[in-house]
Amino acid sequence: MNMDQIIATDPIRLLSILCGLMFIPHSVAKFTARQAVNKVFESAGLRPVAFFVILSLIIELIAAIGLVFNVLQPYASWLGAMFMLAAGAASYKISGGKWNWSLGGCELHVFWALCMMIVAVHS
Repeated sequence: MNMDQIIATDPIRLLSILCGLMFIPHSVAKFTARQAVNKVFESAGLRPVAFFVILSLIIELIAAIGLVFNVLQPYASWLGAMFMLAAGAASYKISGGKWNWSLGGCELHVFWALCMMIVAVHS
């Protein structure tokens, strides 16, 4: 069985890849939307902001590489899930307790974390 067949027939592997790829826009935003990112971190009370931005970038890249390329996938999945739960808590705080992602809430973060937990448990 070749890699294409494994990916096409293993829904957990596919979910892992999708979860990992979703980190890419998050990481890119750290460079392309610095002011907005810094404002979010400041609003969440994460100080010093630069430290937490760099730490989040490192975590995102480790999780993305692990999830997409199947490198220590269970650990990458748990790392990504815990990171997204923390991001969800920050979004919840910033949004004033909103759930809906379209209103700035934590819905997407929680869903994403749950998907990575499914990957971790089944890896």
